[in-house]
Amino acid sequence: MDSFYNILNPEQSALAHANNFDFDHPSAFDYDTLFECLTNLKKGKSVEIPIYNFNTHSREQRTKTVYGANVIIFEGIFALHEKKIMDLMDLKIFVDTDADIRLARRLKRDIAERSRDLDGVLQQYMRFVKPSFDDYVQPTVKNADVIIPRGLENAVAIDLITKHIQKQLQDRPLKHRWDLAKIDCSGDLPPNVIVLKETNQIKGMHTILRDVETSRDDFIFYAERLSTLIIEKALSELPHDNITVTTPVGHDYQGKKFQETICGVSILRAGSTMETGLMRVCLDDATVGTGAASLMAVRVLRDHDVPEENIIFLTFLAASAGLHVLSHAFPKIKIITSMVDPVLNTETLWIEPGIGNFGDRYYGTEEDE
Repeated sequence: MDSFYNILNPEQSALAHANNFDFDHPSAFDYDTLFECLTNLKKGKSVEIPIYNFNTHSREQRTKTVYGANVIIFEGIFALHEKKIMDLMDLKIFVDTDADIRLARRLKRDIAERSRDLDGVLQQYMRFVKPSFDDYVQPTVKNADVIIPRGLENAVAIDLITKHIQKQLQDRPLKHRWDLAKIDCSGDLPPNVIVLKETNQIKGMHTILRDVETSRDDFIFYAERLSTLIIEKALSELPHDNITVTTPVGHDYQGKKFQETICGVSILRAGSTMETGLMRVCLDDATVGTGAASLMAVRVLRDHDVPEENIIFLTFLAASAGLHVLSHAFPKIKIITSMVDPVLNTETLWIEPGIGNFGDRYYGTEEDE
């Protein structure tokens, strides 16, 4: 919530620089912009969060891009003050901390991070902070669903909240992104999906990768072999120009030359397994770690003005439902996969018969280490 302080007029700015402006009053915040940002985040959209400079008491010209998610955690001293903000919340938490600890934290933060002096911080605390807490912040405890006393020391309460959030992630993995029931996943695959021809070589590698008895070393070897074939197929889909070159024996050869440069974007963590294959077939390593799902990865690229038709999405394995979802959201991208499995388990979200947790099988787990 500290990002959403109001823009001050010249008179207010002068008071702020003299430590005479009440930043701890509810009126100090821009609830309209805050409401708009939270609403869009809940819809899965990207938003531009203001960056507030506490030394100059003003918003900076730059902003911070934040993407919507299934679980959004919003924090601030007046998080439970404005009704329209609270109406967006599924769970409202009030963290109650001893007054001495609050003061000690404020002294440390304002002196170390906001260039304030001790006397100025104490004066502001006694004049604005403590009265505002008593009059406006403490009363919002009645709006909370859960009250956590002792703050960070209350490990039991924090563990309960953590488990609640994890359950929300498990129960609502597709919320605000897509609704499989509204998308027809029957029939043929979308026309923008390219599946590698099922040769004996492809089938053999899939047999090894899917076998639960396959060693990690063998899994990595064949995964990287398969990723190279997928990337080679992707390169053949890129735009090329005709070009004539001269061979060492003095003859002309009519060939092809790639038009543009390539940027490889890997979805952490399993998507990173294709980076080796990309580096094998491209001279430069142009990879960037980004989101955690195919829709998020494409959305990040679109938000950075990458034309949809310039995006080729690569995956080792796919379920038909997932391909329909991705194609429905971004019909102009191309999707290349080595094989399509028939079932996406709606309870576990595992592909069946599937390949298991690809990231764990490739990188290993803590137990393996």
